[in-house]
Amino acid sequence: MHKLKIALLVCLAASVICPGVSAFSNVDAVNYVVSSNYFLYDGETYSAPNVPVSYGDKGYWLVPLTAGNDVVTYFPVDSETGKLSSSDSANRELFSIADNLRELQGLKASLSQGSGVEWLFTQKYQTIFNETSLSLNDEGYRLSTVDVALAQAGMQASTSGLKASLVSMASLSSQLSKSVADSAKAENDFFTSPSSDGFSKMNDSFAASFGLIASLNTMGLSYQSSLSKLKNEISVSGIDTQTKAQLEPLLRVPESLTSLRNYNLNAAQLSQAIASRQSASSMHLDSMLEQLNERVAKDRVYKLIYSDSDKLRKEGFSSLSKAQASILSTGSISLWQNQAKVVALRDDYAKATDYYSKRQFSLAEKSALLAVDDAVAVIKGGRKQVAGAAPDISQDLLFKVAGALILLLALLYAFNNRSKIKGFASKAPDEIDVYGGR
Repeated sequence: MHKLKIALLVCLAASVICPGVSAFSNVDAVNYVVSSNYFLYDGETYSAPNVPVSYGDKGYWLVPLTAGNDVVTYFPVDSETGKLSSSDSANRELFSIADNLRELQGLKASLSQGSGVEWLFTQKYQTIFNETSLSLNDEGYRLSTVDVALAQAGMQASTSGLKASLVSMASLSSQLSKSVADSAKAENDFFTSPSSDGFSKMNDSFAASFGLIASLNTMGLSYQSSLSKLKNEISVSGIDTQTKAQLEPLLRVPESLTSLRNYNLNAAQLSQAIASRQSASSMHLDSMLEQLNERVAKDRVYKLIYSDSDKLRKEGFSSLSKAQASILSTGSISLWQNQAKVVALRDDYAKATDYYSKRQFSLAEKSALLAVDDAVAVIKGGRKQVAGAAPDISQDLLFKVAGALILLLALLYAFNNRSKIKGFASKAPDEIDVYGGR
């Protein structure tokens, strides 16, 4: 008993400490879409979402309906209430977040298969740019050695401009290393807790990193140009050959700068790929929203035709399909008083099912609603009184009449046999001699 109390307290504490835990799981959301409603057509594919998408102060499971690699639409299921979101503005934002997340995951998966472009926001590149910063700082010492050698040779050239460039590039590379780390964190935050705010922060982080790489590459090219000019000045100067040979390795372009061009090219291609994915997502956002509205209409019409109907239940039928089947059956169709509504029911029901099969759900809904009203009117109008036939009596009344007849027969029997019953009741039982006498 003590352990049970502790367990209950732990559960209560967890619910207080972690109020954001979903009451409606991703599996529940899939079951709601696939099994509890009629949104899908036979053979369509779907998958369970991994994380809820945040919008405002709520979370939603975005269940994707797919055709191959493409998303047809999403079903935004409230993670607390288990209801489908019906707000167009909320759904537009939710779809944008979910689809951009899916596109980004797809892009990363394609890069891992050897496309030639690498994902930039990793520990690997954070380390590369940090080491580049350290390397560029060390490069300044080599240029100081060059300054001494040039002074001794009587040459007026200076490397001060190159040194200043190295300091700037080292600082920029250090910023880039931190920016890559920040981008990786923003990406992880968006992947684990997708939201509009998280998506914006991730995009801003990515843009900052891409911008820093481009700037660093531009500075590197400028440095290499200035370095080439200095080398040309030395080569045509009157400095002796031995000194020139000693200066040559000190004036080589740093290895870290030679790699910058490739990093910048990779970053540009990656940035373009991300932008392309996000553009594609934005372009088919309207069609996904239209598909959701169509699937909601499909579900509504299906239920109107085949599921429980409050209007018809009051008249003794559970659904429109069962009501029309009974009313329009061969043995019943001609017996109804309101034959005009019988014909209307036949026509409206046929239109409803035909429009439904053609996916014209707005027209199907209008016809189905008319068919429900037709069926109610037919039932309320009652059946015709056929000459020589028993009147249209309800089953409940028949049971009551049968009960009354049975009671009447019992009373008649008792009246006709009253003397026997009276004699039987007054006759004393035979005395029995327990000793065997008569």
